[in-house]
Amino acid sequence: MNRNNILAQQVRTEIQCSDCGKTATVPFKPTAGKPVYCRECLSKHRSKRPEKENRGETRPRAENEKQAWSRRRENWK
Repeated sequence: MNRNNILAQQVRTEIQCSDCGKTATVPFKPTAGKPVYCRECLSKHRSKRPEKENRGETRPRAENEKQAWSRRRENWK
């Protein structure tokens, strides 16, 4: 099956954009209580998010990398 066939088979849901109110379709069923955006508004929201390199460290680092590895190895399954 090629990509075009897969895209043609996707179920699309008609939505009303949470920002501008335009009617659009999305390839998923929206979650109740969460905003859903048209293509234009979604691109605006994505441009507001910080890029990965600007987010900072998300997990604490061990002072000694060998200690971190040994802790992980003990719990390795």
